[in-house]
Amino acid sequence: MTAVSDSMIRRATPDEAPFLNALTGRSVLYWGYEPEFLDWEPEAITVTADFIAHSPVYVLMEDDRVVGYYGLAGEPPEMVLDKLFVEADRIGTGAGKRLWRHAVATARGLGAKVLTFASDPNAAPFYRAMEAQWVSAEPTSRPGWVLQMFRYPISDATPAPIQAQTEGAP
Repeated sequence: MTAVSDSMIRRATPDEAPFLNALTGRSVLYWGYEPEFLDWEPEAITVTADFIAHSPVYVLMEDDRVVGYYGLAGEPPEMVLDKLFVEADRIGTGAGKRLWRHAVATARGLGAKVLTFASDPNAAPFYRAMEAQWVSAEPTSRPGWVLQMFRYPISDATPAPIQAQTEGAP
């Protein structure tokens, strides 16, 4: 019999920015990128205390450990999924799906009708599985690395998030 972990999604706090940056790095490097990759476009993956203080940023806690987070940007009716990262040892366990569903529910609660976002090529299959619509591939300044652009229409029928507990939901 497998033990069920104690988990919840809660609002991030500005003092968690350094930890969330480190989590982002571990998540990105999971895909086999060299450490220098993190220096290529640092503003694209950096989490600042200001971003956390002024944007909907939520963390997934499992057994008192932050295992992932997401952040939203922009204003309804079209919001941007600015970040969604999961600890490397939790990729493929459903943590990303829980964060995704919470992000969609949060955006819906704020009045958004669509989420748009850019994805790492390695994460694109996840977003397709979440039924996001692929829009285009956008070349970058890094040779051979192409951002995958997605959009996700939000309706009142969009499934609610699945988690044991949620604190700070809209």
